[in-house]
Amino acid sequence: MRAGEVRRSRPGGRGGVALVRLGLLVALAVGSACPGRGGGSGGSGTGNFRRPNYPVASVYEIDPDFEGEWRGDVAGLRGTLVIGPLDDRNYYGSFTTLDSNTEYTMLIEQSYVSTPEDEAVASNRALFTWQDGLGSRGHGWLLINRDDTALTGSFGYSAATEGVGSWSFTRVEAPLE
Repeated sequence: MRAGEVRRSRPGGRGGVALVRLGLLVALAVGSACPGRGGGSGGSGTGNFRRPNYPVASVYEIDPDFEGEWRGDVAGLRGTLVIGPLDDRNYYGSFTTLDSNTEYTMLIEQSYVSTPEDEAVASNRALFTWQDGLGSRGHGWLLINRDDTALTGSFGYSAATEGVGSWSFTRVEAPLE
């Protein structure tokens, strides 16, 4: 008897063996595609696959303003985040460390929520995709405070929104003219 074959009690064709082999192949394929199993869609091979986990979006009295220059840190690296407009809901972002050794480029989309009157209004949350130009990329989120003076957030690799580090920034005040 060969490895992978099942002994049958009555003689006959090899259909039973083929079904067992097919079942084993399917089980292996499904097992390797499961998150955290080291393969499949979005897996990094290290078991660190995480699904997006976004905080709840809130609505303030005024529309939040993500645009501008922000100073702070990403995952412990100090630097500057610049956010500019693309359209009503989308922004571009660029984070550069103080030593210019790390730069993240971002596409940012402000989240909108529905009011009881079924009107879409801007929230305090923005979701983003990022890349570093060296092959790493992923997703993240930012929350802005009520005064539009501070941002906090998180980011991760691939589909994860956490795991790489946190974001913490304060707005750079416009120079006096």
